[in-house]
Amino acid sequence: MTQKESDDSESDSDSDSDEDLENDRVDSSPAKAGVIEKIVLKNFMCHDFFELNLGPQLNFIIGRNGSGKSAILTGISVGLGVKASDTSRGSSIKNLIKDGKSTARVIVVFRNEGIEAYKPEEYGSKIIIERKIQRQGSNGYFIRSENLKTISTKKSVLDEILYKFNIAIDNPMAFLSQDKAREFLTLTTDKVKYDYFMAGSLINDIIENYRITSGNIVEVQNKLKLAKTHLDVATKHYEESASLYNKFKKSDSLRKHLELIHAKIYWYNVTVIEKKIQKYQDQLQQASHDIEAIEKKFEEIEQRSNQREQNVKELEEKNIIISKEIVESQDSYQEIKMTYQRLKSGINEVINEIKKGEEDIEGFHKDIQKCQTMIAKEQQRIDEINGGSKEKLNNSLSKLKAKLEDLAQEKEDVRSKINESENYRDPELLDYEGKVKASKEIMAILREKKKSLLASQKDKFSPWGNNITHLLANIKAINQWHQEPIGPIGSFVSVKEGYSDWRDLINASIGKTLDSFLVCDEHDRRILSGLFKKYRIYKNIITRKFESFNFEDGIAHGHTTFLDILTIENENVLYTLIDSNSIEKNVICEDRNRSRELVAQSNVLNVYSLLNSRSGQRSSGDRNTFKIDPIYYRLNEPHKLSNKSQSSSDDIKKTDEQVDDEIERINKLERRKREIKMKLQNEKQNLENRYEAIQKETRKLNDELFRIENSLNENGDLSKIEALKIQITEDEAQASQKEGILESLNEDLEKDRSQFITVRENMKTLKQEIQEKLQLQEDTKKALVECEIERSAMLSEIEHYKMTVSKRQDAMAVCQTKISQGNERLTPLISDAESKCPRNQINIANEDTNESISAEYEKAQEAVKEAEKSVGRSYQEIQQELLTNKETKEVCEERVINLDKIYRSLSDDLNSRFNYLHTTILKNINEASSSFERSLALRGFKGELKFDFGEKSLTMLVQTKGDFKKRTVESLSGGEKSFTQIALLLAIWKVMDSKVRGLDEFDVFMDSVNRSISIKLLLSELRKYPKSQSIFITPQDIAVVGDLDSRDVKIHKMNDPRSDG
Repeated sequence: MTQKESDDSESDSDSDSDEDLENDRVDSSPAKAGVIEKIVLKNFMCHDFFELNLGPQLNFIIGRNGSGKSAILTGISVGLGVKASDTSRGSSIKNLIKDGKSTARVIVVFRNEGIEAYKPEEYGSKIIIERKIQRQGSNGYFIRSENLKTISTKKSVLDEILYKFNIAIDNPMAFLSQDKAREFLTLTTDKVKYDYFMAGSLINDIIENYRITSGNIVEVQNKLKLAKTHLDVATKHYEESASLYNKFKKSDSLRKHLELIHAKIYWYNVTVIEKKIQKYQDQLQQASHDIEAIEKKFEEIEQRSNQREQNVKELEEKNIIISKEIVESQDSYQEIKMTYQRLKSGINEVINEIKKGEEDIEGFHKDIQKCQTMIAKEQQRIDEINGGSKEKLNNSLSKLKAKLEDLAQEKEDVRSKINESENYRDPELLDYEGKVKASKEIMAILREKKKSLLASQKDKFSPWGNNITHLLANIKAINQWHQEPIGPIGSFVSVKEGYSDWRDLINASIGKTLDSFLVCDEHDRRILSGLFKKYRIYKNIITRKFESFNFEDGIAHGHTTFLDILTIENENVLYTLIDSNSIEKNVICEDRNRSRELVAQSNVLNVYSLLNSRSGQRSSGDRNTFKIDPIYYRLNEPHKLSNKSQSSSDDIKKTDEQVDDEIERINKLERRKREIKMKLQNEKQNLENRYEAIQKETRKLNDELFRIENSLNENGDLSKIEALKIQITEDEAQASQKEGILESLNEDLEKDRSQFITVRENMKTLKQEIQEKLQLQEDTKKALVECEIERSAMLSEIEHYKMTVSKRQDAMAVCQTKISQGNERLTPLISDAESKCPRNQINIANEDTNESISAEYEKAQEAVKEAEKSVGRSYQEIQQELLTNKETKEVCEERVINLDKIYRSLSDDLNSRFNYLHTTILKNINEASSSFERSLALRGFKGELKFDFGEKSLTMLVQTKGDFKKRTVESLSGGEKSFTQIALLLAIWKVMDSKVRGLDEFDVFMDSVNRSISIKLLLSELRKYPKSQSIFITPQDIAVVGDLDSRDVKIHKMNDPRSDG
């Protein structure tokens, strides 16, 4: 150990000793007020009823995934007033009510004793906070005393209690839910760490208050400038009033002229109103003429529409007939095609048999030639034997006997194999027979599916069952609904053009929702359930309030999602699919290899990919886990999606292609079956041929044995030559027999070829007929499309004319209103004008305007003023104006003085706040850094927190035992990184100083070693704040960690998942 390391160790040891001494002096008893004694959850999240008594200091809640332990922190947060969006559990607080329940309750019991108690004379030794959550109606708070008396139902009282107890429920670092904890423990960027520290240490709130005060100063400064401007104006008016104090009237003639011009203004206003009335009357008449012309257009369009409806009806009937004929023709074509394939395969087999027969005949001829050669050699050998050696014959005799014994054994083995082959069932052949049977069943299913698709063209609700149409009619007839049910949901959803290949996968993935009905409340659900029983319909009913929400933040931007490829015709269906199936987060991807990359990206819940025509896959997970689930389609499963005409035709075409594929697959399997059978037959034939060959060879060897034995007794024997001659006779007979069989096979081949040509011609003819009918069907569909286009054009034209009529009617109503208003205004204007002077005394020229008359009036008024330099108004009027302006000036002066005082006071306060902000930041940084270094020292690490307020970043530097210098946490192992994040959290908690705090799944990314060290760190640090209460949640057992038997630690073990339900 180096000198420096030794000094550091001694320093750390001294520091620890000082802290231990200090801790001995600190009161370690728990807080008597402000800690949670009990939490009760009723119908909340996964709990029917749950009650938990908490310790006043350190609490560890242990339970397996799904046991509902995370609901405890969520319950505390919700019970103390946080919003649903702050819990990471949904956008609405009502989503936290357990499924099937209408009301949930969260009860939090606080201890309220000692000098820090809140109004103990009113609440007693306990304060009970209850929050009631309802699916319908408003939610509420009930703040009760120890004897259950309701003291208040106001949220402001709850906020006051939390402030008194120093519980920072709105601080994001006080209660870290499961998602928040994972996010904090895995955060990597220095900017995010900086944001967490600033929020947790309340520095952000101090800065915000400083900013508000600065804004107030700017606002007061602006008001001060405006007040000084008003003071200048008031001073100027006061000075002008003083200059007019002694002026009087000069002339009456100018005043009369001024009065006449004044009257002209009145009569000019009358003229303007009269012109406007006339303009609106002209517009009213023109709009009436336009409406008459449009009504004639409506009559023409109605005639054209009737003719189009007739044409559409005829075309639809024709299309149905053609579709039936095409289906019948296609079925006939498939049958003929199978016959064609069978004949073709049979002809190939006959040709192969003929070829094999010809090869056998050629072999017989070769055997005959071989026997003839052997006869000549045998004759020569006999001649040689008659003059040869007896010893040589004895040697040949011994070899023949040994070979005969070997042949006898081989013959027995071959016979045994032949017997086994007669009872043998080849596994590969059985497998292919099973595949052929399965393919035929699939082809039957596909044909049934095609019939179902054709039926859906007539009735779009057929995929949902026979009674759906009657159900929908009954729903329409009932008027008791709060809001009419929507369904089936799939009838409002269709796949966009270009994405038809994804229909089966979407149907399999969200089919349950597509097969459901949607109601707005429990009342409507009960009525609809009764209708389901009446019509024996068994479908799911989704209860959801018909309301919209903003889901933009949840969309997986930059990827193609279910939301992108679906056309959804109903807004409530859209929000239901987003709520139930997260279609905005389910991404489709052609390349399955990219699935792992995509699931780790923001807002991506699942990634779907196609495997083949009968299956796909769903990939899910996050940065640390990855899972692939196969999705299989049932071929006869009807699509729970709306069938557009083009989409239905594509499905029928796709089904036909699948039938063709299955036929081709059956033919390939049949060919492979024949090949296996031929292979087995050839193997058996080879065994039989070998058996016959052994028999022949045995006979030959016995003949040879007999000959040699006779030769030993005699001089020669012609028996082998006779045997060869017999063999020649037998070979000639078999060759003749094979030639007869070949002749029969050639005759059969000619018959099969004739039948094959006939079937092929029939198939071509039928295929041509199908093509012609398909073309006729296509022409009919095009005609229907043209009719639909014409209908759309007529609808657009009607809509255009309706809008035009509506606009004209609105214009007429406006004109009538304006005329009525004009006449109402005109009468008093004429009355006022006549009170000034008769109309004949006023001459209003065409070029006169309001501005020109006003200018003329101002000019006359100036002349009057000029003439009234010495006389104008009375002395009393001028004196009153002077006093008024003086009073206004004094009020403005007083406002300027007051605003200046406020400005100076706020400036002084801002300077004080800045000094406090600076001091607070330095204090929090020093305390956090000290806590962080102390936490790392527990494991033998060193570290520091580096703040950069310019870049708004917080960098954690750590030096492990094996390091020579400090480095960033990104280079640490996963466990070491999680340990340093816990150290950072404790540093933030140190400066936050909240009485109650919670952390969910803090050890999710730790191994057992780092987990044990981290728990020891939590115990070590949090025991320094005995007056605070901490709640930790973990799915893992912590029994392996020591020092958990102390009175300040309480361990709660949850039941297994749903065992209480």
